[in-house]
Amino acid sequence: MNLTDVFGQTILYACNDWGFGHVARSIPIIEQLVSQNNTIYFAGNKKQNAIVEEYFPSIHCIALNGYDFRFSGSGKWSYEMASNFFRFKRIISDECEFVHSVCQSIPISLIISDHRYGFRYNDIPSIFITHQVTLPLEGIQKNANYWHTKQLKKFTSIWVLDDDQHTYAGALSVSSIPLPMHYIGIQSRFSTVKKTTEDFVLAVVSGPEPYAKQLFKEIVQFAGTTNQIVKCICTSKYQILDFPSNLEVLDTMTWKEMDSLFYRCDSIISRSGYTTIMDVLRLNKKAIYIPTPGQLEQAYLFKIHG
Repeated sequence: MNLTDVFGQTILYACNDWGFGHVARSIPIIEQLVSQNNTIYFAGNKKQNAIVEEYFPSIHCIALNGYDFRFSGSGKWSYEMASNFFRFKRIISDECEFVHSVCQSIPISLIISDHRYGFRYNDIPSIFITHQVTLPLEGIQKNANYWHTKQLKKFTSIWVLDDDQHTYAGALSVSSIPLPMHYIGIQSRFSTVKKTTEDFVLAVVSGPEPYAKQLFKEIVQFAGTTNQIVKCICTSKYQILDFPSNLEVLDTMTWKEMDSLFYRCDSIISRSGYTTIMDVLRLNKKAIYIPTPGQLEQAYLFKIHG
């Protein structure tokens, strides 16, 4: 089952909440599903639901707990993920129970999960959205790919955010074993633009803490090296000294207000997350990418797009 084949369904949809990338890339997918006469029930945490309601006021939103992972900011990403493993397993179990409960009360005919492993139901077609059918792991960490593939096999279909030539995600969107995959191309809520309207750099602070704060500090340092105005989008208020006069921090904007900045800016600074890369490609903007320390996926994508 491909994205273009889904018509007239009642869909239960949820996204991973490690940052806002998953919900951002779901906006164009939900938009297409709505245009194909589907009814959407979106399950997310408070912030995710607020974003979805901003773009789709008529969509039904349901409260769903996030992953609430904890990170030290050490750059030892694999170790930090391993330390969250038991929390991860519990949340996957909770997701399964949540989906079962919703499907008992609402006549759901299709389930869509953007990288939430437990968001599925054996009796209902379930789709997993990802750009990573193979995780970029090294050495003993490769054992996690066995577990990852085992989880993917539990879904009816896998929608891969790339083309069938693996142009954008590279080896991440390649599977060494047969999987029910459909390439749905890059997904962005933006339209292609041909020219820039204003001369400013748009910096985007994203990801889990304390890595988000570390990125903010790097953006402050960058602002001190340029004469351009730097507009920085961040969801937290960080206290800093020696604030550059050309840096404007924006922490209370709506998403549609932020969209306007993406269209108008000259260039973008961000983590090398796949959602941002898809947005930059769609917008045809210049970009400076700063991978999250120790995050192998972002380091790999940086090699391709940096």
